[in-house]
Amino acid sequence: MNLDIGSWKLFYLKDLYIVKMGNGFDKNKMTYDNASVNFVSRVSYNNGVDGKVDLVEGVEPYPAGLLTVALGGSYLGSCFVQEEPFYTGQNVAVLRAKTADMNEYVNLFITTLVRFESKIKYYAFGRELNTHIGRDFSISLPVKHNEDGSILIDDTREYSEEGYIPDWQFMESYIKSLRHKPLTTKNHEGASASINCDTWREFTLNDVFELKGGFYNKKPEHSVEGKIPFLASTESNNGVTEFYSLEDIKGWDKVGNEDDTLDKKLYEGNCMAVTVNGSVCNAFYQKEQFTCSHDITAFYVKKYEMNPALAMFLCTIIMKDKYRWSYGRKPHDVKKFGKSVIKLPIKHNPDGTPFIDVTHIYSEEGYVPDWQYMEAYIKSLPYGDRL
Repeated sequence: MNLDIGSWKLFYLKDLYIVKMGNGFDKNKMTYDNASVNFVSRVSYNNGVDGKVDLVEGVEPYPAGLLTVALGGSYLGSCFVQEEPFYTGQNVAVLRAKTADMNEYVNLFITTLVRFESKIKYYAFGRELNTHIGRDFSISLPVKHNEDGSILIDDTREYSEEGYIPDWQFMESYIKSLRHKPLTTKNHEGASASINCDTWREFTLNDVFELKGGFYNKKPEHSVEGKIPFLASTESNNGVTEFYSLEDIKGWDKVGNEDDTLDKKLYEGNCMAVTVNGSVCNAFYQKEQFTCSHDITAFYVKKYEMNPALAMFLCTIIMKDKYRWSYGRKPHDVKKFGKSVIKLPIKHNPDGTPFIDVTHIYSEEGYVPDWQYMEAYIKSLPYGDRL
């Protein structure tokens, strides 16, 4: 199906949804003893779900099927259809459709438009969404037409002052027409290996990784279409913001001057790329060769072959440390960043005692990260068998 946006009309979000502020809970003050309720915050990944929390006495979770919108911070406008009951963090709006015609497919169609509109018109620490979302936030939508091709006008003016009616059926049909193949897994929920963090040990990043700082301060110029990923400070799309040709990478230096060398510009794949500025401590596995801005640091595991499952485990550990690197503590300096400490599972002897490496490759104490356990754990999770 084609999208002819030239014929779409403007609608205010408040005329389509009941817009309310969410719970505004502080995640740091939530409890996790029997965590069963999704906690939606201002993150732009995982459908906005930042983990699970306990039920709050006297507060009923929002039902599944509603929309959430991040109203502030670096990812304002992140909009999702929630698939399970949920609470929200601070600066998150909850949208409830005004008509049953707005089913899950229509909502998915609209979430994309909300995110796109937010990127264009709103920004953090300035024109933020919280003062506009329930007042004058607008999106363009396809509208219903009469049989003769003229626009159908609703005399009740339910959805707009002009009487336009959103074409719910078109939106639903468009989403259904998109090609996708449902994911399946042979791994069952709860069948994964257990995690006991009490047995983990501390390692510095320099102990277990070779760190390589990013290159470009300024993106190269584009001359032809390329296939080499360019990574920058982002929380989405696996860190990729552009694709460049080898010629373009070779032709420009880090500040945008002409330069015909490739030294330090290309990074080998099979590593993790971690953002160290802007949206800090987002970690992504990079399978193929790439180039990147100075907002990226590449992580290569020492004395072990990286793989997607291992990388997913390590990326999760690193991203859990986001809180340590906000604002004035951003890890620009590779040397300082390398001194940061993380905890990892370690190898044990058959009698259960920690295995000690006499060469002390990874730590002064001789502890050795249990790379195989990390890989096996990820592969035991639902959908981990598809890696």
